[in-house]
Amino acid sequence: MSETSPTRAAAPPQGDTGAPGGEAPEDRRRKRLASYTVRNMVWSMLLVTLFVLAWWSMTYSNEGSQRQAPETTQTTAYVVEQAEWPVWVPDPGDEWVPTVVWYDARVAGVPTWHISYTSPEGEYVALHQAADVTQDWLEQVLAGAEATGADVALPTPAGARPWQEWQGPEGGNAENGYLLGPEETGGTTVVVHGTAQTDEVEDFLGSVSARD
Repeated sequence: MSETSPTRAAAPPQGDTGAPGGEAPEDRRRKRLASYTVRNMVWSMLLVTLFVLAWWSMTYSNEGSQRQAPETTQTTAYVVEQAEWPVWVPDPGDEWVPTVVWYDARVAGVPTWHISYTSPEGEYVALHQAADVTQDWLEQVLAGAEATGADVALPTPAGARPWQEWQGPEGGNAENGYLLGPEETGGTTVVVHGTAQTDEVEDFLGSVSARD
């Protein structure tokens, strides 16, 4: 009786790893690890982004992002003390927001008092006051504007007076300008200018007092 030799499994062809598609387990492991790494990186970035957005939303303040209005009381007191002439000080009310306040010789080397506001209508209104002004001073304060030859009756601390009317480029700082002095102001030249219309300029000048 002949012996039957055990059946041997056929050896896979050379180079066949037995993995689906012929892919080696080590290659599959590396790809899986690489996929996990990229996925973890994406999740980490998303978590960091969400954390930053949450922190920003808690700390962001729209009011704080806007430029803070300057304090005018101390500056005004300093100008009144330093200037050799009555200082025109506006006090137009809470709806008017002060934007810039200074007293120095930055305009043509002439000591100048400057205060500007944003009006209730969102327009720009500025006041410049100085003694012994020059043509260069006028050209800098009323840059781009020219005298119209007309006079406009506007308030002063001593009552209504005829102001010289000036006009400049639309939207410019001297779109509408008004000049008074020095005869009517006791020795100084006062210029009020900006983008505001006459009615707001009247309200602004109606709040001005002369302090010395």
